[in-house]
This record gives sequence, structure tokens and C-alpha cells, in this order.
Amino acid sequence: MATQTVQRAQAARQAPTAAVVAYAGAAAFVISAAWFWLATKGVTVAEAPQARPGETVAQGLRGYYQWQATTLGQERWYTVIAIAGFGCLATVACAVHRGLGHRRGLATAGAVAVGAGTLAWIAGSLVRLGGHRAVGLMATHSNPITAVNSIAFTVDLIVATFAVAAFALAGAGLLAFALTVRGSASQASQRAASVWAGYTIVVAVALLVTAGAYAVGNGSLADLLLFADGVAALPVWLVWTGRRWRTAPATG
Repeated sequence: MATQTVQRAQAARQAPTAAVVAYAGAAAFVISAAWFWLATKGVTVAEAPQARPGETVAQGLRGYYQWQATTLGQERWYTVIAIAGFGCLATVACAVHRGLGHRRGLATAGAVAVGAGTLAWIAGSLVRLGGHRAVGLMATHSNPITAVNSIAFTVDLIVATFAVAAFALAGAGLLAFALTVRGSASQASQRAASVWAGYTIVVAVALLVTAGAYAVGNGSLADLLLFADGVAALPVWLVWTGRRWRTAPATG
């Protein structure tokens, strides 16, 4: 009895913290995704330069990378905010794991997968920030533009690989949570748990499709899915999960 009382008290203390982290993560995803979309559409930054008549390929590439250098300030900000969002996602995943019980192997695998996906996203984001800064400096300091273009291609390919891993792992982790909840919900809470699990599956599929878009190199689709995941799918899941955790910390 004493052990159960202590566990309930710990869960009660953890519930508000998990809810606050969930809301913070939702806000971070919305801000970063919206900012990213506005930047890529030329709203908050200047539009990418168009090829001019008589311009050589080398001149066009240099103009493009010099323009890209002017966008790096905003890229750093919305990338850092997105990293914070993924950190909150991993924290909420740990809270869900605690709520489902440490002995459930599928829930443990889900928490580990979401955490690994977060680390992959952070690693890829750091590579992108560092690589784009290097490309910008080279393009604005009269370095051979063919070398600059090769480095930029390599950086983008590495970043895409990290993104595939990040979204695939996060999607698999959320899918594991959904399957665990559907298999363990009590009859009294089965309907609510099934609805939450169903939406979790939808978000997991969206993340897996995002990973697929990166894997096949479809940049336009990947950008669209990033926007949709960031402004809708993940924020709604975080807020919903935070509210469930706040109202039922002992069962998640």
C-alpha cells in the first residue's frame, strides 16, 4: 500500500510537468514549421534569384549560393526551435512510457525509437547548419563554385539521410505506443484510449511517409509534409497527450 501511495504521488507530480512540456513542444513545432514554410516561399526572405539571359551555369550557381547565405540567419532560428520541439516530443514519449508501465516491451521500444529519432534529427540539423554556413562563406569569398556546389550536394544528401532515420524512428515509436494502448486499455477507458491510439497511428503514418519522401528525394513533397507535420499532426498529438496525462497520470 505504501509503495502504491508513493507511485501515485510521483505520478501526480509528473503530470503537470509532462503537460507543460507537451504544450511547449506543440508551440515550438507550429512556430518552426510556419516560419520554415514562409521562408521557403520567399515571404520572410528574398526570393531565390532567377536565371538571367546570357548567364553561365557557374554565374547562376554563385548567385544562388550567395542568396542562400542571406537566408541562413532565419534558418538557424527555425531549426533551433524545431530541435526544441523534438526534445519535447522525446520527453513526452518518456512520460507516455512511464504511464504505460516499464514492463511493457513494446512501450519501451516506442520510447527508445522516438528518442533515437530525436537524436537523429538533432544530428542532421547540426550538419545542415554547419554545412550551409560553410557553403555560404565559400560562395561569398570567391572559392571555385563547382567545389561549393559539390559540398552543398553532399551536405544536403547527409541531412536527408538523417531525416529519413529521424522520421522513420519517430513514426515507428508512436506506432508502438498506439499498439500498446490498444492492447492494454481497460474496458472503462477503452473508447477514449482507442480514439487516441487511432490518431497516434495517423501521426505515425504521416511521419513514415515523410521519411519516404526524403528517401526517394522528393523535396517538394518532403517540404509539404514537414509543414503539415509541424503545424497540425505533431502539435495536436502533443496537446492531446498532454491533456490525457494531466487528467489521468496513473494510466497515461
